[in-house]
Amino acid sequence: MFLLLLIGAIIVAYFYRLSGFRYWKKRNVPNPEPSLFFGNLGDSLTGKRSLGQIYCDIYRDFPNVSYVGFYKTVQPGLVLRDPQLIRDVLNKDFGSFHDNEFIGDESVDPLVARNTFSLKGHKWKIAKGQITPCFTSKKMREMHVFFQKAANRLVKYLGDEINNGGGTFEVRELFAKYSTEVVASCAFGLEGRTFDEPDALFRKMGKKIFEPSFLSMVKFGIAFVMPSLSNILKIRFFSKEVTEYFCNIVDATLHYRKENNVIRNDFLDSMIDLKKKLGDQFTNMDVTSQAVAFFTDGFETSSCVMAFALYEIAANPEIFQKLRSEVDEALLKQKELNYDAVHELKYLEAVVCETLRLHPPGLALFRVCTKPFTFPPPRGEGTGKDVNIEVDVPIIVPAYGLHTDPKYFKDPYVFNPERFMGENKDSIVRGTYLPFGDGPRNCHGKKNYVQIRYYHFLLGQRFGITQTKVALINIMANFDVTVNKKTITPLEIDPKYLVHHVKGGLWLNFSRRIVI
Repeated sequence: MFLLLLIGAIIVAYFYRLSGFRYWKKRNVPNPEPSLFFGNLGDSLTGKRSLGQIYCDIYRDFPNVSYVGFYKTVQPGLVLRDPQLIRDVLNKDFGSFHDNEFIGDESVDPLVARNTFSLKGHKWKIAKGQITPCFTSKKMREMHVFFQKAANRLVKYLGDEINNGGGTFEVRELFAKYSTEVVASCAFGLEGRTFDEPDALFRKMGKKIFEPSFLSMVKFGIAFVMPSLSNILKIRFFSKEVTEYFCNIVDATLHYRKENNVIRNDFLDSMIDLKKKLGDQFTNMDVTSQAVAFFTDGFETSSCVMAFALYEIAANPEIFQKLRSEVDEALLKQKELNYDAVHELKYLEAVVCETLRLHPPGLALFRVCTKPFTFPPPRGEGTGKDVNIEVDVPIIVPAYGLHTDPKYFKDPYVFNPERFMGENKDSIVRGTYLPFGDGPRNCHGKKNYVQIRYYHFLLGQRFGITQTKVALINIMANFDVTVNKKTITPLEIDPKYLVHHVKGGLWLNFSRRIVI
């Protein structure tokens, strides 16, 4: 009898599951065939492909529709394909898609839950309004000295290693050291000491946040595939050790600056001013959360962009020489370029833009429907009924798929900064270049990306792009760089990481520049 009941329950569960997979078929929305237990995202849970890769593959597999359905286990979601639809969702119709899908539990993981990436609705709007003034051009000019000091340490470190017979580096790790120096100084008022100590504590904590492990892969798989389950299971993404470390640093630094009237014109000073203004509404935990958000934005994504940019520069001698000429010409006017001079280098900006196109730190953007909405038929007007989108349906923008679509970018896998020079950038279709998103929840302030100048960026990306440029300028001025044979080509995405990595790393050779 028990066996019959068990078989009956399995059969009922099986057909219930299958009925869930009819969601998009009933709405005449195309979708890839789902698996019974994991929908279309099973490869992300096994580590075979990242979520970003899966969504980009879905984008490529359905070339003649404006959006594609998929299933997160049994929950329906949408991958957007049409640039106009993407622009509308991220801008004009933002009110119906204003939240990221990621869920943070403040009682379990306060540093994550209070991060602007995790905050929802009105709380996010308040937090963004509070933090945005910390990244004005004036603030960035004041912090620029810290970028240059870190770059000077980077140059000295490379020179010392070359003198000692070294010269080959995995540049993602190299730039992680540099980014840690910058962020430790600007966000926490500390010396990162990453170039002095092989196992510097600040760098060690950064690794604990970002280095992949089986457990971290499971956690993030649950968070992005079954986000509500992460709250039920009380999953924390920052360990207790990491949380306590950063909280203690901020508490001690805030106390020291108050007692000694220390002013450094850095990010933490901005947080102190905000704390004075808001009083008990803005606690030390809020300061710590924003400082850690600053750390994650300015550290991991920036080291990604720097590593890929230098790899592409080294792999393309003509680009290397053109960029070096621009840098040399600027340095004839200033021994060390100030903030404004850094952002006046047109070709450097084009190199960074093209790096962000071909190697975006995040392969996809994640939103969720927050108010019922109606999309036109996926195959165009007159081909069927409009599709009603319900609250909580995930909405995915496959940035990497758009960036490498030959429909929008000729020879998309060729690194060509000229795409972003002069009139060329004006011909790029809006909604097809989204390295940091678009609209109110993006990381920059311009809605028309072709008008982007990186010093208009808001939040951590303004900071990250500036430190990227400063590092590249100093390396171009002091070193010759070539690709080492340890770099596996063609580059292949490593699915273990949240932020874009490649398998085997990016290995480059450095030698002192010979000036004739």
